[in-house]
Amino acid sequence: MPVFVVHTNVAKEDVPQELYSEATVELAKAMCLPEKYFCINIIGSQTMTFGGTSEPCAHCDIRTIGRINEEQNIKYSKLLCGLLKKHLGIPSNRMYVDFFDFNPQNVAHDNSVFSVILSGKP
Repeated sequence: MPVFVVHTNVAKEDVPQELYSEATVELAKAMCLPEKYFCINIIGSQTMTFGGTSEPCAHCDIRTIGRINEEQNIKYSKLLCGLLKKHLGIPSNRMYVDFFDFNPQNVAHDNSVFSVILSGKP
């Protein structure tokens, strides 16, 4: 159920499709989860500043069930900052990444909740 959301002032038409697929593949590897559960949402053309300037910047969220701790978050941060630098030209010192760990009973998918899905119950 991982969701990666990026709010950026980079123009939405300048967000390459490759970023979506690469973020999905790389986050799935890093989190050891199937790609089929990943949702990537990049919201470009936002009116935003970072440090008082409107040069390329971003505010990101990673939302998932488990897989959130200091060691993992550092790994994810390096991965995501690298992807946003590569595809959007945003330096790592011009973005924040927030991490949210959800309880599986509080996330629904395909007419169920993840506490049931992960238990293997019908």
